[in-house]
Parts: sequence; C-alpha cells; structure tokens
Amino acid sequence: MKAFLASLVVALVVAVGAAWLLETTYQSTAADAYATNGARVGDPGHNLVGTDWYSSRS
Repeated sequence: MKAFLASLVVALVVAVGAAWLLETTYQSTAADAYATNGARVGDPGHNLVGTDWYSSRS
C-alpha cells in the first residue's frame, strides 16, 4: 500500500511539474517559434475565433 501511495504522489508531482514547465518554458505560438525568413507564418490574429465567439451547440 505504501508503494502505491508513493507512486500516486510521484505521478502527481511529475504531472504538475510538466504542466508548469510547458506553460512557462517550452510552449509558444507558431508565429513565435517560426519567426525566420524562410517560414511562411502570417499574422496569427486574423484567423482566430476570438473571445466573443459563441457556439450554437451547447
């Protein structure tokens, strides 16, 4: 039982650590990640849905 509880604690710590690391360090938008001259990434704001979008399917 101790090993099972220890594995749950370790899994929780790894999950929270990975979520924090991805949130703060490794995730970026395509416009930021591919900002060289060879990449064809346009302005990311023109094709986004936006905050005022609503779904007819609720």
